[in-house]
Amino acid sequence: QEACEARGCTWCSSDVPNAPWCFFPENSPYGYARSGNPEQTDKGWRVTLNKRQALSLFGNDISPVVLEVEFQTKDRLRFRLYDPNAQRFEVPLKIDGPGVTAEEANYEVEF
Repeated sequence: QEACEARGCTWCSSDVPNAPWCFFPENSPYGYARSGNPEQTDKGWRVTLNKRQALSLFGNDISPVVLEVEFQTKDRLRFRLYDPNAQRFEVPLKIDGPGVTAEEANYEVEF
């Protein structure tokens, strides 16, 4: 707990199996924040994320980053994070789904 809080993180013990006890608070200077509103696409949603500050935990950070969420089936959600300004290698794996509406899915997506 001391090491967690010394990093500026939030400590919250839990009885839920595999739940993290140490995590960044919502107002953390690390990570990314949504830029603008989510954009609905024909298969789901697209959101642009920008780095919160110049602080970096791992180095070589990319900003902005695009998050695409695709409702592939009633029980399968696909998400993809990518650099919109530079093409990078992606595993050439095509898993196409018929697409569903959020009301038909057995999951929820919140931003």
